[in-house]
Amino acid sequence: MADGIHDKLLTAVIPVYKVELGYLDECFKSILAQTFKDFELIIVNDGAPEDVTSYIDGYDFHDADVRIIKQENQGVAVARNAGIDAAKGKYLTFIDADDTITNDKFEGIVSYAEENSLEVLMWAVNWNYPDHTYKFSPYTCDIPKFTDEQLEEVQLKCMVGILPFYKCPPAGKDASGSAGAKLYNIDFLRNNGLKYTPGLKKSEDMLFNLKVFNVARSVGFLKRFYYEYRILETSATFGYRENGIDVMTPVLNGIREHLEAAGKSELFYQVYYMRCMFFYLESMDMDYLNPNNPKPLRARIKELALKSSEEPYATAFKNLSSEHLTFARKIPLFLIRHRMFGMLALFYKTYKMIQG
Repeated sequence: MADGIHDKLLTAVIPVYKVELGYLDECFKSILAQTFKDFELIIVNDGAPEDVTSYIDGYDFHDADVRIIKQENQGVAVARNAGIDAAKGKYLTFIDADDTITNDKFEGIVSYAEENSLEVLMWAVNWNYPDHTYKFSPYTCDIPKFTDEQLEEVQLKCMVGILPFYKCPPAGKDASGSAGAKLYNIDFLRNNGLKYTPGLKKSEDMLFNLKVFNVARSVGFLKRFYYEYRILETSATFGYRENGIDVMTPVLNGIREHLEAAGKSELFYQVYYMRCMFFYLESMDMDYLNPNNPKPLRARIKELALKSSEEPYATAFKNLSSEHLTFARKIPLFLIRHRMFGMLALFYKTYKMIQG
């Protein structure tokens, strides 16, 4: 397909693996209910179980333009790359199979991107927990086109959502790295060779969008809550995993390689070191201190201590400056550097209780 010639204005890509059929039905219905009709839907069946595959194959999409790509299970990164390769739309957006979108989403994002000649557009998201909804928004107002300063800042926000030196407003406290709240010009992606890194099982969006924002020159933000993100205990983002920190390490290594290749400044490395610490603390909370972890607490604390001496965490803890850390983040860094891991676990559990 020649650059700039497209069959549709929009391609929506849904990677599908293991998902409850009721959630998948809600996802499909929200797409078919769109007020904007100049779109194609690509469903990438990433080795889904037989019941999910049969459900997709037999689904009545009415007169919608739908293509189904079937592949062996290779992970969401490879599935999204398949969507990038197959897309015939001018723009591309990703939707997770257990999430939904508002019926005016496609119309709103395409018209805003067209109006402002954008390579990338972001918007806000409702994070729907079982008992409450959190309104997730990286910025506090519409931004038709980012300034050069904001283009640098949005890269940092891919790694850490809020830091004292961000310009607030318009920057909000939330990060900018998720996939479901993005629209990409497909020629921009292809001309810059932008694809997901295969094999990543955690935060593949963060690395992908860090690379996207590194080369993008026309980025906008629309403060509309178009995307309904369903928080599930069984999702890849939440829940206990055996050796869970090892799932986080590959994306951190990928980010480090990107920063080196792009010749980024020390500020980028400092924010990267923060991300390493945050992932370390997240794994401590979700994995090492998780009540479902069958190992004795003493053994878990010992494993946590050993991980702090492995890369990329050892370099991060050594080189991270506390200048931009809140007081609550300075304490864990101090405890890690002084090898006080029992105190670290106690502090983190107490801090979480206070935070609610």
